[in-house]
Amino acid sequence: MDTLVGTGAKTDPSAEVAVTEATRAALASLGQTKPSYGFLFASSSLDLRAALVRAKEISEADIIGCTTAGEITAAGATHGGVAIMLVASDSTTKVQMAMGLKANPERAARDLASELATTKKVAAGREHRNLATVLLTDGLAGTGERVVSELYEGRIQSGTQIVGGAAGDDGQFTATMVGAAGKASVDAAVALHIFSSHRWGIGLRHGLRSTTKQMRVTKAEGNVVFEIEGQPAFAAYEKHAAARGVALTPDNASPYMIANELGLHFFERIGRARAPLSVGLGGSLVCAAEVPRGSMVSILDGDTDSMVAAARAAAEEARENLNGVPAAGILLFDCVCRGMILKEDFRREVDAVRSVFPGIPMAGFLTYGEIARSHDKLDGWHNATAVVVAIPR
Repeated sequence: MDTLVGTGAKTDPSAEVAVTEATRAALASLGQTKPSYGFLFASSSLDLRAALVRAKEISEADIIGCTTAGEITAAGATHGGVAIMLVASDSTTKVQMAMGLKANPERAARDLASELATTKKVAAGREHRNLATVLLTDGLAGTGERVVSELYEGRIQSGTQIVGGAAGDDGQFTATMVGAAGKASVDAAVALHIFSSHRWGIGLRHGLRSTTKQMRVTKAEGNVVFEIEGQPAFAAYEKHAAARGVALTPDNASPYMIANELGLHFFERIGRARAPLSVGLGGSLVCAAEVPRGSMVSILDGDTDSMVAAARAAAEEARENLNGVPAAGILLFDCVCRGMILKEDFRREVDAVRSVFPGIPMAGFLTYGEIARSHDKLDGWHNATAVVVAIPR
């Protein structure tokens, strides 16, 4: 059968009201076809567990979800509600959840893949030989990059695609949650493994530029940067902000740093972006993913036109990677910093993606980290990036 996708969204302080209306809207888009799996993206102001339970009750589909820094639909980004995507497909699927993400990301990755061998055998009997994994992680654990790497390197088959995002909490940077099957937790990751007849289309771009000279990370461990150019790492941001008339303190710095992320350089090219989430002891920076000691970094910024163009280019890449198969639905995992930079112009970014996929249902969320890993995308964890995922029909 062809894959069909329905989406719905509702902003309401009641999780029951928001989820009920959003899920029913998504079901209505599917007509009489029953969904098999789905995704739920909810404001951190709502009870994620209750939202997942209610969506399951109404749809009877296997649904994974997380809290967000903003919910994305074809209409743009909203806050304080729910966006849901339901997928009707004959694909072979498996949901798995892992705890203890921060202390042992390697074990978490193994737990997320622990039943894939059995699922693969079932999928092979149905000629479903392409595996796409949608992965949602705690956005504040700081170990998401290692989970993605371990999950990919320990994959059950070659050609695996891993996409997704790190949960948010509406810019509070206090607690982010993921969940499935009536469970929701911090310090966790959840994966929906999907074996299907066609490969998914993936595209990503950031469109950011450096606003400082390159600087060397002289002391770092894991996702904590202690020193840049021999000085407390936060000093680089204090100087950057002061030149723009902004006085930063450890208490007020997070929004500024998120909107001006660190770029890791490969010679002159910005290879990756990393989000500093908070200021730690001694002026250290606690980042969303690892920043190796010795890295050359700069502080990034972007203008509206370049970021919108990057989103369109990401969508075009995703369409190309479908290899001629039409898209049934679009998932958009977009960094919270892009929402903060673009503000009301974020609608332009969504419209840019829609211009490549006109009339195709869309859902997603503003993340604390974007995931896109496949055989041609060696860096699996991203920040400040738009990741466009096209689900094949």
